[in-house]
Amino acid sequence: MNNKLLPVISISLLALASVAPAEELESIFVLDTLDINPNASEPESYNRVSPSSSDGGEFLTQINGVSMSRFGGRGLEPIIRGQSQTRLNILLDGAYIHGGCPNRMDPPASWAALDTYENVTVLKGVQSLIYGAGGTGGTVLFERDTRDLAQDKGVHGRISALGSDNAIEHDVLADIVGSNNKGYIRNIGELKKAQNYEDGDGREVRSSYDHKQAGIIVGLTPKEDRLYEFSYENNSFSDALYPGAGMDSPTEDGDIFRLRYLDKPATDKVDSIKAEAYLSDVDHVMNNFSLRNPPKYMAWHPKAGQDMKRETPTTSLTSGGRIVLNSSRNKTKWEYGVDLQRNHRDAELNNLDSGKAVPITLMWPDITIQQLGLFAEASAALSSKKKLTYGLRIDQVDVSADKADKKVGMMPAGGHSANQSYAEYYGAKADDKDETNLGALLRYEQKLGKGLSFFSGLSRSVRTADATERGMNKWLPVPGIAPPAAQNTTLKNRWIGNPDIKPEKHHQFDVGLSKNTDKLNLSAVLFYDKVNDYILRDAARGQAGILKSDGADIYRNVDADLYGLELEGKIALTKKLDLTSSLAFVRATNTTDDRPIAQTPPLNGKLQLDYSAAKWGLGARVNFAERQDRIDTLSKQEVGETAGHGALDLYGNYRINNTFSLRAGIDNIFDKTYAEHASRSNLLDIQAIKVNEPGRTAWLKITAEF
Repeated sequence: MNNKLLPVISISLLALASVAPAEELESIFVLDTLDINPNASEPESYNRVSPSSSDGGEFLTQINGVSMSRFGGRGLEPIIRGQSQTRLNILLDGAYIHGGCPNRMDPPASWAALDTYENVTVLKGVQSLIYGAGGTGGTVLFERDTRDLAQDKGVHGRISALGSDNAIEHDVLADIVGSNNKGYIRNIGELKKAQNYEDGDGREVRSSYDHKQAGIIVGLTPKEDRLYEFSYENNSFSDALYPGAGMDSPTEDGDIFRLRYLDKPATDKVDSIKAEAYLSDVDHVMNNFSLRNPPKYMAWHPKAGQDMKRETPTTSLTSGGRIVLNSSRNKTKWEYGVDLQRNHRDAELNNLDSGKAVPITLMWPDITIQQLGLFAEASAALSSKKKLTYGLRIDQVDVSADKADKKVGMMPAGGHSANQSYAEYYGAKADDKDETNLGALLRYEQKLGKGLSFFSGLSRSVRTADATERGMNKWLPVPGIAPPAAQNTTLKNRWIGNPDIKPEKHHQFDVGLSKNTDKLNLSAVLFYDKVNDYILRDAARGQAGILKSDGADIYRNVDADLYGLELEGKIALTKKLDLTSSLAFVRATNTTDDRPIAQTPPLNGKLQLDYSAAKWGLGARVNFAERQDRIDTLSKQEVGETAGHGALDLYGNYRINNTFSLRAGIDNIFDKTYAEHASRSNLLDIQAIKVNEPGRTAWLKITAEF
């Protein structure tokens, strides 16, 4: 397929227009919601979502403007408008979870056991201030709605099983709800096993893992408008292989506890109240020997020829909550409240050559980041066709690293501490620190008539540095007996956070138009983000504020510009046949050094044709991306240029009866070999260069609803 033609076809589709009566203003250009488990009686909903995603990060790429970085079979990192990691706020049914891997084997979206959520909403850029500090690239809300499911009294639920011939061997789920007028209980269990998959060239990609998930949700509904809800879930991963890392993960466990209170008090001062509290606890272990052959010590080393065994046990504990009140005054609706997020992380790199763990360095030296925020947001109806949204947010950030002075390792004078590393590279020390950050939002929307709507928005948001950016301490000693080349390699493998790093300040502007009629939906959005003190992961070359030039991974503040365009269109060719297209483009530049920002996705999009009947549906989708040759050649995070690609998926669904339904498809039907631009380097397959996407994959899912 000619990849150059795909954007032209998409733009041609988006240029279509028609006239119809005006409809309600809907911000479809900045907000997108997918039903993760669409009801089988609505087959048209199936066409938007694929059931074969390995985790939440991959699932999100079905939304325009969302790309990803692949690390292995799981742990896929979503990218929205060129921003990822902690530039995105990702909530799992109201809870934040920060992974246990410093190298991000387990980003937040990977903890979303997809089939246990009802829908996911993506707010691109800064569209609201109520979901926490930061969120400069966007906010992702994985949501459950058990109370809605419990409207059907008695016992009901669904059981499903999915299998494929490439990657997911089986994925079996049971989701049972029992309810009456006083409350409900929901039990969820899932077993998933993924094997190594093959790319389009038939090369095996080390990507297997096992996943077990179990959860319970209990709700009490003493009144129609009142809810008390408790939930607990456990996600357990084992034997997860990562070709994009120097280690694999033999075990990883995450527990999430939640409490929720919803009410509509009998007062004219407050329309509704929502109070939530959560605790997420992650234990992660990764090593280089239990699931792969460890490297050997070099010939110059006293242990020459012996296995070099390394292991990193980590913990990440996140707790917090929020209270949100809603009030109405005249034609203005207010949302205001307070939220708290506290994350504590600990990690150490150990030498296990002797079978006993001997600490080499404290990678996260007992780092705690607490963010307490106050926010207020109003939406005022200026007229029947005009709406103004405005808000303010203030966050108090407190940071500590309680083990920064603790010395470990075999260095003279009792070892080496994190503060010694920070002093060596920045002349800094990890003292207790605090920040006061201010965010604001101003947004205008207007219906222009004939189904046409317009919006324009301004925002300021501030993102504090995360535990890795401000406190990473992968400090490796340089053996004096090593030859110069080996010494240089050791130095380049160091990875040191910056305790004096400043928070990012994002100043964003976006503008958009949408056209909605019975047969046509179009939208176009332009966005621009000017960032002061962008936190850049770079290599030490003696830059301003960097004291060494040894090539180690360091963090520094630069200024940056990000801008882009998102286009979407859907046209009903007939009552049952729809044509959909989307395009997304982003350009990111480090303006301080006049360099591109690494791992920025290229122009990409989709072209999709769907036929939906009452009991069955068929569809075809082309996912494509242009070549990315605008790269940061000085960044160690960049894995070279990436060729353009186009991959065709075919899929269908059939409702057998009121109980059973089938879904089936073939992804990448022409068995193309390709990789996403931001994906990691494949350290175990030099020929592959990056971690490639799966080749042709046939899958089948059967669901029983009762």
